[in-house]
Amino acid sequence: MNWPFQTLHSRAGASLVAFGLLLAGCAPKPQTQFGLPPQAEGLDLSHHNGPVNWGALTAEPIDFIYLKATEGRDHKDTRFQAHWREAKAAGFAVGAYHFYRLCVPGDLQAANFIQSVEVSPRALPPAVDLEYSGNCEPYAPKSEIRAELKVFLDALETEYGQRPVLYTTDEFHADWIAGAFDDYPIWMRSLGGEPAAPYAIWQYSMKGRVKGVDGFVDRNRLAAD
Repeated sequence: MNWPFQTLHSRAGASLVAFGLLLAGCAPKPQTQFGLPPQAEGLDLSHHNGPVNWGALTAEPIDFIYLKATEGRDHKDTRFQAHWREAKAAGFAVGAYHFYRLCVPGDLQAANFIQSVEVSPRALPPAVDLEYSGNCEPYAPKSEIRAELKVFLDALETEYGQRPVLYTTDEFHADWIAGAFDDYPIWMRSLGGEPAAPYAIWQYSMKGRVKGVDGFVDRNRLAAD
């Protein structure tokens, strides 16, 4: 996320059917924790990417999409609601993410996200963007900020019934997440090669190109198993 899971209709439908089969104990293919095939390809989008031609995008080998919903205490992405409706209508597996600001209490940020993102049984787990770029200075010691982040994560897990995914960078992971949030799925930005640490999602490029979106896009891939 650089803010400042055959065609997708068949892929997304097959993924959801396969997930149901998995729950029934007869899945035809290995599945990840998100109900999508291992190494499924995805994008993350926000208003910075502009309008999306969803018909063109369905021709691309893209299985899932995360959409920026909110940031901090009260910022709401201006394209989120339209993107959310349109991406689901196009057949994509869709999730929403929040940019977490280190200078805002966790409960207020959780309220902003929950107010903006509906509870949908087929949605991907909520995600939180945790990085230094574009962030603010922490308003309290690290132990207190981590406690506030846990309040935020607990609120989302209670509301959506899924453990949130933590999007992060190597530096932020080392400083804030490692040893404190190791039981959460990690979405790691690693542009120079596959992450060394275990991950659920790998953001491997910030300069991808796909039909239906103007300019560069972030490309992501689920773990192999």
